[in-house]
Amino acid sequence: TQTTGFFTNGPVRLSYRLDVPAHSAPVGAVVFGHGSGVQTKDSCRIFGVADGFVSRGYATLCFDKRGVGQSTGAQFMNVGVQNSAAVFEDLASDIAAGVEFLRSRPEIDRNRIGLAGVSQAAWIVPLAAAKTQPAFMLLIVGPTVSLGAELFYSSIVEVTNAPVEEGYRQLASFTGPHGFDPKPVLASLNVPGLWLFGGEDRSIPTPASVAILDQLIAAGKPYSHVVFPGVGHNLPPNWPAIEQWLAKIGQ
Repeated sequence: TQTTGFFTNGPVRLSYRLDVPAHSAPVGAVVFGHGSGVQTKDSCRIFGVADGFVSRGYATLCFDKRGVGQSTGAQFMNVGVQNSAAVFEDLASDIAAGVEFLRSRPEIDRNRIGLAGVSQAAWIVPLAAAKTQPAFMLLIVGPTVSLGAELFYSSIVEVTNAPVEEGYRQLASFTGPHGFDPKPVLASLNVPGLWLFGGEDRSIPTPASVAILDQLIAAGKPYSHVVFPGVGHNLPPNWPAIEQWLAKIGQ
């Protein structure tokens, strides 16, 4: 079944679409965060991400980003190093409000609500996880480096023909402002997380992001990652990898 309506985060009204698979008991669910720019409640359907969860028995909650579509609130278009911490905090609070909305619904298992997102959402979802303690996080082509580092890397290779290796090489000497850095919140969480990366991503530096995750994993954090060689930032969800991981964490 599909329902639409609004849930609220303080004065902000967020327009949602909730898809619930046929079920005889409360089901697990996934709340989707947004990538950068204008994102609507249909953005989570790109590459079949949301539909893939529904077909596997999960409800999915997708919503118009604040200030976009039917949602109210200020629209954040240009996120930079100066405003990133405040903007991501606001966007994370919207995801957290979505989790609380689902936890109030009888058809949803309140203990099996996960978070998912693509690209920029990987900075926002961990902040939301710190507020809500979800069952899991799934991030696709999502950076774990700072916003400043990602912007520096993408400025070298995203709009040029330079090989990604050149971006990796120059990133090692980056000394500019970092803006939001997700490492502290990732180090504070104990929520199982899976990151899927493309080995030829020109938007985010995959090796640097993997290296940060490996440090956190070595410190005991319940994180996993898979890199798919030869694929860029348009990596579709790899359902065998996702299914294997969900089974491993008991979801």
